Amino acid sequence: MSSRRPYKLDRVAIRMVKEPPLYSSEPLRSPEAAVKVIADMLRQYDREAFCIVNLRNDLSPINMNIVSTGTLNASLAHPREILKSAVLSNASATMLFHNHPSGNLTPSQEDIEITDRMSKLFAMAEMPLLDHIIIGNGDQYYSFKENSIMPIGTQMFARDPAEIKFENVAEPVVSEKRGSYHMTPEQRQEKIKQITDKLEQGVHQIFESDNYRAYLSTMAKFHSYSLNNTILIAMQKPGATLVAGYTAWQKDHNRHVKKGEKGIQIIAPSPYKVKQERDALDPKTGKPQMDAQGNPLKEIIEVERPAFKVATVFDISQTEGKELPSIGVNELSGGVEGYDALFDALKATCPVPIAFEDIPSGAKGYYHTEDHRIALQEGMSQMQTVKTLIHEMSHERMHSHEKEKPVEERLSRRSMEVEAESVAFVVGTALSAEHPELKLDFSDYSFGYIAGWSSGKETAELKASLGRIQATASEMISEIEGHLQELQKSEQLQAVDGIDQKAAAMEPVKLSVVAEPSVIDKPSILANLHKEMPKTQKPAVSKGKEECL
Repeated sequence: MSSRRPYKLDRVAIRMVKEPPLYSSEPLRSPEAAVKVIADMLRQYDREAFCIVNLRNDLSPINMNIVSTGTLNASLAHPREILKSAVLSNASATMLFHNHPSGNLTPSQEDIEITDRMSKLFAMAEMPLLDHIIIGNGDQYYSFKENSIMPIGTQMFARDPAEIKFENVAEPVVSEKRGSYHMTPEQRQEKIKQITDKLEQGVHQIFESDNYRAYLSTMAKFHSYSLNNTILIAMQKPGATLVAGYTAWQKDHNRHVKKGEKGIQIIAPSPYKVKQERDALDPKTGKPQMDAQGNPLKEIIEVERPAFKVATVFDISQTEGKELPSIGVNELSGGVEGYDALFDALKATCPVPIAFEDIPSGAKGYYHTEDHRIALQEGMSQMQTVKTLIHEMSHERMHSHEKEKPVEERLSRRSMEVEAESVAFVVGTALSAEHPELKLDFSDYSFGYIAGWSSGKETAELKASLGRIQATASEMISEIEGHLQELQKSEQLQAVDGIDQKAAAMEPVKLSVVAEPSVIDKPSILANLHKEMPKTQKPAVSKGKEECL
C-alpha cells in the first residue's frame, strides 16, 4: 500500500440468495393465489413470523422473504430489513404478511405503526405497499386494505432545505411487545422498585386482614414446646408443623386423628398435689400464730409437686376435619405457557445441578449447602415448580456462604426465607410484565409466605433486605432474559429448517407466471389492486432474478 494513500475503502457486492421455494397445486396467476400460499406457510409457524411478497408491475409475484420470526406474540420487524429484499428484487409493489398464532386478528398498535411507517417508506421508493394482512387460524385473516385503513395518509415532502429534519437511527418496531432486554438499567431498577413496593403493600395487607387475626387466635391455642420437646418431635416426625393432643384436636380445633396414625411421644408436665402440715402464719405480719399457751398453731395445706410423664401428640397432617385459618400460603396450581423454554432458561442461569425427588419432609424444595445442588419436590404444578426453583436459586445466590461467616454476622432463618421468597416474587412478576403469556402470579403464595416468616407486622426482615432483594432480582432477570433470547433464536432456526425440509420433500410442481394483468372472478381486496396502482408507475426490469415464491 502506498504511503501516500494509507486508507482504503472496501467495495462490496450485495446479492440475493435463493432458498427452497414454496409450492402450490395451481399456477400463481394472481396475487390472490400468492396470498393463499403465504397463509398456508405462515400457519405452520408456532410463533409470529413477518414476511414480504415482492410484486411486478402487473402484480404477479417475484418472490417472498421471511424478514423475521419472533415469539408467541411478537416479531421484531425493522424497516431496513423489510426494504432490503424489495430493493434487490426491483419490485414494483409489495405486500406485507404476519401471523398471530393466538388466532386473535385484532391489529395491535405496533401493527398499525409499522404499516403506516412502511407505507410511507415504500411510497418514497415508488414501490407502493398494497396491503398488510394478518393471518389467523383456519381461513381467517385481517386485511388493512379491506378495513379501509390503507392507503394511510399522503406523504408530504419538503420544499425548502430548512424543512428537512434529520433524526437519529430508527428504533426497531416490535409487533406487539418488547422484551426487557430493551430496558436501560435505570428503567429496570425503577420497574423492580415498583414491584417491591407492591410486595410490601401485599404483605402489609396480610397482617391487616381478618384472616390474620383468626390465624393468630388459632395459633395461640397451640402450645409453645420446649427445646427438648421440639427435638423429640423433629426426631419422630421431621415434617411436623402444628402438634396437639388427641383431645385438644377435637375440643379446640374440630378435628380428629385419623385411624391408624402413630402418635408422637413427648415429655409433658404432670404435677401432683399433697397435703402438708405447717405453722399457721399471720396474714398481716407473716409471723407464726400462737395459741393461748404460746404454742405455734398448725394448718394443713396442699402443695403441688413437679413431675413429668410421657404424653402423646399428633401433627396436623395426621388429622382431618375443619380447615384451620391460614394467612394465604396455598400451593400454586396451573400450567405455564412456554414452561419448557422457561425451565431451560432457569437451568442455564443456575450454576448448580437441579433434580426432582420425593422430599419426605413435605418441603417443596431445598438448596443443599454442602452438596451444592437444588432439589425440587416431584409432582408439583408447573407454576409451583417455577416459583420454588427461583426461590431455591435465590438461596444459592444469596445464602450459600452464610455458614462461613462469624455467628454474629449470619442472617437469621427468617431473613433468609424472606429474601429468597421476595426475589422469587420480583423475578416472576418482572418476567410476566415482559412476557405476558407466562402469567407468573406468585402473590397468593408469596405474600402469605413472607408474612409467615416475618417477625411481625413491621416486616423488619423485608425492609432491611430491600436493597439486596432488588440487586439480586435484577441480576437474575438479566441472565434469564439472555438465556430466553438465545433459546428463542435456536428455536427460530429449527423452525425455519423444518419448514424448508418439509417444502423440499413435497412433490415438485412447476409454477408458471403469466405476465399479464390478473383476472379475479370474485370481488376481493386484490381485485382492485391493479387499477389502483399509481398511473406514473414505470415497469421495472428484473433481469437475472429468480422467479420463485
